[in-house]
Amino acid sequence: MRGIRAFVGSAALWALLAARVAAAVEPVSMAIAIGAASILTGYLSYSGAFCRFSECCGEERTLNASALKLNLEAKLFGQHLATEVILKALTGFKNNKNPKKALTLSMHGWAGTGKNFVSQIVAENLHPKGLKSNFVHLFVSTLHFPHEQKTKLYQDQLQKWIRGNVSACGSSVFIFDEMDKLHPGIIDAIKPFLDYYEQVDGISYRKAVFIFLSNAGGDLITQTALDFWRAGRKREEIQLKDLESVLSVGVFNNKHSLRVTAKLASQQH
Repeated sequence: MRGIRAFVGSAALWALLAARVAAAVEPVSMAIAIGAASILTGYLSYSGAFCRFSECCGEERTLNASALKLNLEAKLFGQHLATEVILKALTGFKNNKNPKKALTLSMHGWAGTGKNFVSQIVAENLHPKGLKSNFVHLFVSTLHFPHEQKTKLYQDQLQKWIRGNVSACGSSVFIFDEMDKLHPGIIDAIKPFLDYYEQVDGISYRKAVFIFLSNAGGDLITQTALDFWRAGRKREEIQLKDLESVLSVGVFNNKHSLRVTAKLASQQH
């Protein structure tokens, strides 16, 4: 909002200075100029007008569930579970004016199965600019947190980044890719923002969205699909309950997921 105030202040000052010059020649012009300045100030002070020219958080923006459904169905193939779960989770979360905690989505599967693509679709439906939005933040474990010996530094930096961005926009989206390669200690920096806290250090994180992408369990998901095929059953017959127990095994057998993804299991919606 500083940008709004600065822009409005400049516009009003320019109009008033112009009015003073005009007053020396024609008194009526001064009244017109001041009136115009007041109208311009009021117009630009209205966030809806400002947001036409600059990206705004849109924390109270409603989710177009129909558009999200069409996007998922048109762009995802063979991912009926992802479509169903994401649509239900996002719709329920955005329709809740007072969620009890942040929304967390954990997506599993081999590289190339569409996890990043799905997270992009989700981001675009929450913030029109998607991954280019100032309110969508992507972290890649091997890129942003490469050194295990710097875990404490990463923890501090990550918490400050999340805290600062949620302060600026309550509906910020945070995407963490390659969770199976994330150094275990870093998840401890994220966990407080995912719990049932009304506020953490005076900030509410309950309208934020956290998306975790992991290769963990990819082989077991593939095996389940293969088992269905061998049994003469369609892929679309696979239900979430068929994968939940399988994923639990995969998560706990992965040396990173044992301490990382497992901590997220109790956080997921």
